[in-house]
Amino acid sequence: MALNQVEQKFLAAHRLGRLATIGPDGGPQVKPVGVAYNEELGTLDIYGFNMAQSAKYRNVERQPLVALEVDNPAGVGAEAQFLEIRGVAETVTGGNAPFPGGAAEIIRIHPRRV
Repeated sequence: MALNQVEQKFLAAHRLGRLATIGPDGGPQVKPVGVAYNEELGTLDIYGFNMAQSAKYRNVERQPLVALEVDNPAGVGAEAQFLEIRGVAETVTGGNAPFPGGAAEIIRIHPRRV
């Protein structure tokens, strides 16, 4: 499922999100993450430091169903804006983090519902 231009523009302006994965006990785990829309693949790429050693990375390797929430932190009430993206994630090595020191390993989300 490709994101439309409005959704892509929103993501370009908001690079921080919250990734929900399923932990080993079956419960949810939510963590703040860096996010970028990969227009070429139509995916959301999740970046961070020491990604391959993180619980979220291991969670995705075990159970790929995820949800990502990106919002406008300044928005209140009617001004609030957000995207919730649900999809199937995979772990990928070889990504280029959009910030210095970011890990080569990323989590790539293939959107199924926006």
